[in-house]
Amino acid sequence: MAAWSAVRVSEMTPDLRWDAEHYRPEYLRQAKAFAKLRTMPLGKVATVSDGNHLSIAEEFSSEGVRYLRGKDLSDFFISDADPVYIPETSYAALARSHIFPRDVLVGIVGTIGSVGLVTERHGKLTGNCKLAIVRASSLPAEYLAVYLASRVGQYEIARRTRGAVQMGLILPDLKELPVVIPDRAVLDRVVSLVVNAQKEKKQASETIKAAEVRVMKAMGLERLDLEPQKVYARRYSDLELGNRFGAEYYMPCKLRVFEALAKQPHRTVSEHAPSIREIWDPTRATSAERVRNFDVTDALEPLLDDSITPQSASDIGSSKKRFQAGDVVISRLRSYLKQIAVVRTTDTLTTVGSSEFIVLRPTGNGLSAEALAVFLRCPLVQTVLKWSQDGSNHPRFAEEDLLALPVPDSLVRAQKDIEALVHNAIDARRQAVSLLQRATKSVEEMISVATLHE
Repeated sequence: MAAWSAVRVSEMTPDLRWDAEHYRPEYLRQAKAFAKLRTMPLGKVATVSDGNHLSIAEEFSSEGVRYLRGKDLSDFFISDADPVYIPETSYAALARSHIFPRDVLVGIVGTIGSVGLVTERHGKLTGNCKLAIVRASSLPAEYLAVYLASRVGQYEIARRTRGAVQMGLILPDLKELPVVIPDRAVLDRVVSLVVNAQKEKKQASETIKAAEVRVMKAMGLERLDLEPQKVYARRYSDLELGNRFGAEYYMPCKLRVFEALAKQPHRTVSEHAPSIREIWDPTRATSAERVRNFDVTDALEPLLDDSITPQSASDIGSSKKRFQAGDVVISRLRSYLKQIAVVRTTDTLTTVGSSEFIVLRPTGNGLSAEALAVFLRCPLVQTVLKWSQDGSNHPRFAEEDLLALPVPDSLVRAQKDIEALVHNAIDARRQAVSLLQRATKSVEEMISVATLHE
């Protein structure tokens, strides 16, 4: 949709930006509202720097000091879905880019505008130069994080984004971003809501981990050795049987898991929840149709629900998998990301998602959706899927490997306990989302009130 603004040369911002996007009507309305409020540049209420500029990807490993990238900012906090680490010696050499609890991270290249509040649970951290490190000085970090993540902050970030080949937000522009200084009541309310949201988010994460432990104990496999081996041998007949030549596919720890599951009385995943391959074609949808469209990253949280805003079918450019409430979806792309979730939408809108999803629909007379999702997330299954992947740039596991997984009957007998834990985690997650929405609303209402009195 076209948007028009007419701006006099005398009204241009001090940096003399000529690009029309810098003067969108919503940005100008917000700037007018700021004139009625007390604001200060971000660089006056916090120190603003960025992460490491040196090439370090060759040092990434599965242990050491956590190294953050833009995609690690998720749901207002730091995502633990796909962590990478660097050696302690490399961390020590990157003193300028060390990240500490209560720092606010902002994506300035690639994932521009993503915001993450750092909490104490992560320990030592550093990150790359695609992240700005905002260290609060005269305002609480919780308020700055909410402000930058709100519609108000996102408008200001978008307004200052520039570039030709690659768009980005440079630090001098970020330092000049105006921050509304709230009254004490608003400040205290926002901080309190964020602190409580933090607790709920932590509770949700710990409860899901407890559910995974309960799954392992139910099957009696919590002590199974899952460590990979650097060297091992397989007969050529094994390769013929597996119809695969890659060494990783025959990793001994994967075989140990499969054999341990198969030794117990069991049914396969496909017997509990067959794969549904219903494709949704946007070109056949009506112009008025609205759908909930989920990406694989949405399944990093164990629930897909109504929190995703519906969009017009005409805005979707490719075919999708169609699914419904009660399904379990799992991304076949890079299995170790645990992109696995239960679908719990409540309205009549069509629900679709990435073609990378495998859609499993429980039969109703075996494993429940909640127990199945936790089973797929547990270390045992993740080990099997990790070593079943094929491909270099975008490794995937085959659907048949997933569907053939044995599910011990002992897990079905324990599923009520697992379901209860999952429901508790979902409730805590929803509470965290609600608290953050209330905090964001408190910030946005300051601007709304000023706009109403123009």
